[in-house]
Amino acid sequence: MRLSSGYQSTVADPFLFSHDGKVNIFYEVKTDFGVGEIHGAAINENGICEQYGCVLKESFHLSYPQVFLYENQVWMLPETASNKKVWLYRCVRFPYRWERERVLIDAEIVDPSLVIRNDGLYILGTTRQYELKLFHSPSLHQTFRDTGVSITKDKAISRNAGAPILIDGRLFRFAQNCQTTYGENINVLELTDLTESSYSETLVIRDLFKRKPKWMALGHHHISVAPTGNEFFVAIDGMRPDKLINNFTLAFLEACGS
Repeated sequence: MRLSSGYQSTVADPFLFSHDGKVNIFYEVKTDFGVGEIHGAAINENGICEQYGCVLKESFHLSYPQVFLYENQVWMLPETASNKKVWLYRCVRFPYRWERERVLIDAEIVDPSLVIRNDGLYILGTTRQYELKLFHSPSLHQTFRDTGVSITKDKAISRNAGAPILIDGRLFRFAQNCQTTYGENINVLELTDLTESSYSETLVIRDLFKRKPKWMALGHHHISVAPTGNEFFVAIDGMRPDKLINNFTLAFLEACGS
């Protein structure tokens, strides 16, 4: 129940990351009166989350925190579109301390998703006009170049819904279905061609959840998968109707100037 202006009205974009024998989860937390910040937790052997609390906060909105390993260093690539740049963060002390490393893309890009391949690194990111674009760099330590490849403007697949995953040598991308409403469902596509000058993909699953449980009655827009030994951990967010009393309380807090 919303009791104050510090009520966490949004918890979304869960990214799983296996590190030092633990499955960690990083995600966006936002109140009604502030910008998004990144929180974290560890998932123990019983599937219970042990909270780290806030691990990264800026004056601008943060979300979509893709955490990954590159050259034996832990990095985070969150969405920083409200700052009109794509920032890369280096982990100084896991999981609590992160520092800005460099700007990877000097543009307003939402849901930037990194793919590491033998021929370099790729970022799939979407403009505010729902155009999914392809960026490339030979190294994480260099600025990413806009390849000029416009992947799609179809709202059913043009926004990423988590980091692409490799399964049995095949690369798959999760995409938000925003055709009717924001984050209505998730589509799954297989990337069949990815180079600096070309890109193609094939839709393999339309609307991942045909039937939605109550906790995602209004939709879901993010999925993350992390292999651990012989098991896979999966994290999904969901939207459901807010309680009427929460809406009344929010209106009261806004009227009080909180």
